[in-house]
Amino acid sequence: MSIDHHTINSRLTVQSETIDLGLAITENFDAQSILSIKHLLSLHPNWFISNLEQHKDHFTADIKDYASEKRSKLSGQVLFNGDDGTIIRILLTGTVDISIQFSNINGSLFVQTHSPESIDPTDPALLWIRAILQYLRLYTKKTPVTFFFRLLMNRMILQMNPSQRKICMMLAKITFVEVLVIIFILIGYKIFVL
Repeated sequence: MSIDHHTINSRLTVQSETIDLGLAITENFDAQSILSIKHLLSLHPNWFISNLEQHKDHFTADIKDYASEKRSKLSGQVLFNGDDGTIIRILLTGTVDISIQFSNINGSLFVQTHSPESIDPTDPALLWIRAILQYLRLYTKKTPVTFFFRLLMNRMILQMNPSQRKICMMLAKITFVEVLVIIFILIGYKIFVL
């Protein structure tokens, strides 16, 4: 994974970072056919989205941050499939000022971020980039498993708000542990009793 750090001096210092996400994609990958503005915003791990208004590639929305409980107005622009290899360009203004660009460079997916301030490693924007990457990963392969997870994401997970997702993940983990315990009990019963 290659990381380049450089600073652009203008009126304010803009922090820019380019990261190879390690996902091979085809030259004609069409992100617009699989993602909408609503899906992109719903992939953010902390945002409750309401009053989303879209005008072509521009949008405004009211957001409530799950972690801080703050309500704010968010506006921005989402551009798909640019001539320069850009797959998705997200420009956010309002309470969040950041530009995120996913690009196809020599058959590999790169992301570049621009921000007035340096992005903290715990910033939810990085988790958002990771969620977008995982969503795009579902569309780079055509297998029954990826088809199932596409259906799960589009029909269930992206329809939920962050607190509902966290509750579902907690229930899924508890169910997984319960199934493991039952399997161990059955194996132990077969070995020691029978």
